Amino acid sequence: MSSAQAASLVINLTDSEPGFADEIKELGGEELLECIQCAKCAAACPMVLAGFSFFNKRIIQAILLGLREVLLDDSSIWACQSCNRCTEVCPREVNPFEIIQAMRRVAVREFALPTMSIEGLKSLYDTGHAVYLAGAGNTRAKVGLPEKPPSTVAYPEALKELQAIMRKTALADLGIIPMNGFGVADTCEV
Repeated sequence: MSSAQAASLVINLTDSEPGFADEIKELGGEELLECIQCAKCAAACPMVLAGFSFFNKRIIQAILLGLREVLLDDSSIWACQSCNRCTEVCPREVNPFEIIQAMRRVAVREFALPTMSIEGLKSLYDTGHAVYLAGAGNTRAKVGLPEKPPSTVAYPEALKELQAIMRKTALADLGIIPMNGFGVADTCEV
C-alpha cells in the first residue's frame, strides 16, 4: 500500500475488535493507553520517510481503534528497524517500539508474516542480525572499523545464547524457520 493509498484508506469501524488494545497490552504494550497521538514518535521514525502506510503513531492509532485485520494485512509492522528513536522522544513513555513488537507477536501467532520478515527472522537466528551483509569485513576495515562488528558476529557465544532464547519462543513452536541449533558462524566463515 502506497502513502497515497493509505491517506485515502476508508476503514469500516464496525469490523473493529474492542478487546484488541487489551491483547496488545498483555503482549508487551503496557503503556498503550498513555499515547496522546502527539506524533513526536512519527517525527523521529525512519518508516515515515520510507513511506510505509503504518508507522508507530498510526499503528498505535489502529490498535486503539481495534483494527487487527487491517494491521495484519499490511506489512508495515515488519518495517520497524528497532532504532528506538520513538521511545527516546516519547513524552509519555509509551514505548512505541514495544507496541510494535506486541503487534508482531500477534502476527506471528496468526501466521501473518510477509516473506521478507521470515527471511529476516532466519537471518537473525543464523547470524544474530536481521539484515546481515556477509563479506562486509573488508569494507569495515577500509573505514577503520574492526572486520567484525561488536555483535554476535564477533561473539559466537552471544549468538548461541540468542539461538537458545529464540528456540524457547512461540516462533519456534510455529516452525516457521528451522532452528537446528547451528548458525552461519558454525557452518561457514563470516
